[in-house]
Amino acid sequence: MGFLGYLLMGSIVYVIAFMVNLKLLRAKRKSGEITSSTHPIILSWLIVCFVIMLGVSALIGRFILDHDSFDWAFIVVNSLVATVVFYFGLNPDTSQMNLPD
Repeated sequence: MGFLGYLLMGSIVYVIAFMVNLKLLRAKRKSGEITSSTHPIILSWLIVCFVIMLGVSALIGRFILDHDSFDWAFIVVNSLVATVVFYFGLNPDTSQMNLPD
């Protein structure tokens, strides 16, 4: 995958994670149920993302990049990169940018 492929994949994964943050996790953060970035709910979302990306990366390598067999290095590294980007979308610094006075 080239630069544009990683840019597209990263932006899709980031937007999905940010939507999960806004729709599902925001209320739990405000109520104090999620207090840290290593909370089991956050970790479970990261594991789900990694497992899904293992399958997606295998399909990308097999059918789009036309690898003869499964390229495990590509699959694992691609899944790790997507999971890190997902983490940053799941735990943004702020979800609302306030204008300065």
